[in-house]
Amino acid sequence: GSITVGSETLSGTYVSECNTTGFAANAGSGIFPSDVKSGKTVIVVTSDTTFSDEMLMYTDTSCSTPTAYTKNGNTSVTVGVASGSNYLVTYASSTYKVQADTTVAETHLEAFLLAATGSAVDLTVGTEHSMSGSGSAYMNVWSVTSTTFQQGEEDRSTQPTEIDSMTMTKE
Repeated sequence: GSITVGSETLSGTYVSECNTTGFAANAGSGIFPSDVKSGKTVIVVTSDTTFSDEMLMYTDTSCSTPTAYTKNGNTSVTVGVASGSNYLVTYASSTYKVQADTTVAETHLEAFLLAATGSAVDLTVGTEHSMSGSGSAYMNVWSVTSTTFQQGEEDRSTQPTEIDSMTMTKE
């Protein structure tokens, strides 16, 4: 599948460079386990109206040894009007997958998910845990070229117009 964004077509998988600064700076806070030293962001187009927004986290600075990942599955993608060279989009959260690959990540993510959802989640190291997404509708802004993808910070109530993600390059 593919998603038409202006005159460009979004399809397949887009992966960022290995980032050591932002991921390491957030270690121990939010979704980031304390053993994170680097990470990547990934977008996978799964059909004409669905995509997976993924974050891969690693315990070394070369994005080699995984500690955890999250995969946000989104549906009902609608590409709206242009905002400069970017496009405003809406979509809905449908699935949420998470995997801890270290015991540090397991403990951290279980606490994070309990706080975020109000429900206890029992993770097993090395096993993906899948749950339903929030179902919430999100607004975002996308920048797409023939080989790259960037996005803003998705929001439920305010339309983002600024691009703030790393550049992800088509594989």
